[in-house]
Amino acid sequence: MEDYLELFISELEEYIKQLNKHLLKLETNNKDSEAISEIFRIFHTIKGMAQTMGFDGMAAMTHDIEDILQDAKRHSEINPRLVDFFFGVTDILIKSTEALRKKKELPEFSEFIDTIQKIKEGKEWIFVQDRTKAKELGEIRIKMKKLDTLFNLTNELMIIRSRISKLSRELGNSELVDLSENASRLISSLQDEVMRLRMLPLSTVFDFFPRWFRDEAKRQHKDVSLEIIGGEIEVDRSIIDVLKELLLHLLRNALDHGIEAGNKKEKAKVVLKAEREREKIMISVIDNGRGIDVEEIKTKALEKGLVTEAELKYFTRSDFFRLLTRPDFSTREEVSTISGRGIGLDIVERTVVNFGGKLIIASEKGKGSSFTLELPLSLAVIRTMIFKLDGQRFALPLNHVQETFYVDENMIKSVYHRELFPLRNEILPLVRLGDRLGCAKKKGRKSVIVVQYQGKRRGYITDEIIDEDEIVIKRLDPLAESSLYSGCSIYADGLPILIIDPRGFE
Repeated sequence: MEDYLELFISELEEYIKQLNKHLLKLETNNKDSEAISEIFRIFHTIKGMAQTMGFDGMAAMTHDIEDILQDAKRHSEINPRLVDFFFGVTDILIKSTEALRKKKELPEFSEFIDTIQKIKEGKEWIFVQDRTKAKELGEIRIKMKKLDTLFNLTNELMIIRSRISKLSRELGNSELVDLSENASRLISSLQDEVMRLRMLPLSTVFDFFPRWFRDEAKRQHKDVSLEIIGGEIEVDRSIIDVLKELLLHLLRNALDHGIEAGNKKEKAKVVLKAEREREKIMISVIDNGRGIDVEEIKTKALEKGLVTEAELKYFTRSDFFRLLTRPDFSTREEVSTISGRGIGLDIVERTVVNFGGKLIIASEKGKGSSFTLELPLSLAVIRTMIFKLDGQRFALPLNHVQETFYVDENMIKSVYHRELFPLRNEILPLVRLGDRLGCAKKKGRKSVIVVQYQGKRRGYITDEIIDEDEIVIKRLDPLAESSLYSGCSIYADGLPILIIDPRGFE
């Protein structure tokens, strides 16, 4: 029976997803006969499953729902109040799956059965919806525990692969070189397969939002639709785990700050859109609401002393929008029940940057706004530029690197104790990484790595650029954590190598 119970729970969860999808269609068009038929079919199937498992309360409730839906099917139309009621039914079904997974008693269905009886008899009925918290992504994490172990072991093999390849070349044994190359190919194939297994569709997160958005919009008395695009795109599960909270905040912002209640000619709309661009994923929350007022940002920034009038002269629109990500900035005096909870744009940006991505804000007053999370598809293995300082090697993620060049000391200019270099049509600020990392200075020609992050360009002065290489990221021990490093790895010769975090050098 235990095996059948797991199958029952899994099937019920899938039917709940379908119910929410079809109910959202009916809320838009209560004469959608196809949606009515699908909902009837789903409840009929759940009734049969519940009867088989001996869950009498659930079976009785879904049986009575069939009777109500028979009339809706016949007329190809459903009472909008019934749609709200059926959302409540899906919530009790969600509670049922949670109870079954925790080996607890099923919730009481008597209130629903009594309400259905009143509906069938044509009596006046009232139903107060008790919203259920959606299933957290942590359940996925538990299920994927073994896959995580396999993933970590594969990463260790990747490190060993690099060491074997280096040793075989140094020894010069042709047979060993051939074996090493074959092993490298096999390990790379294994790593690719494991990475594919770690990839999950964005729908894992996106499927939560239509129902949540509908409830929040109704609570604010706003007539607004949500469109989702790109849920089939797959990304690394470590990104999936954090996306829900980030997107919840952006969608709350769109509802609370962007969309106004009933004073626009066009239908209020929010779009949650995902696109893949090479090795990056772009996830945007776009609304056609009031937009962001740059003048309001300017006034608020001056009031709070965040900028001066002189500094504002050189601000671009992007610079103004970036002020919104500061924890000490807010354009809203009162705290609403929506925007006053959860995380802020500063945390959104910090989280995205920690993943090697960035937050892009675009808006026009009166025409709407878009907030885009640009993230890598995978976080475990990255391509880096390897360089030397005082004989020590360091790695810099290639997504920060724009170009490299050589420079002699006499070509570097100093202005107010800041070293600069004239690079084509710009003055490039230079950073001596060796000074910041406590490395001894080396005379002679230097290699400069031009990096860009958070809208800034800097030239990192290094002794020597060694190579570009793919490395496996490992977390630093908490006792050794530093703002200068984002992690570490093991290089091909078996020695550790630190991964530079550009944000730490400001």
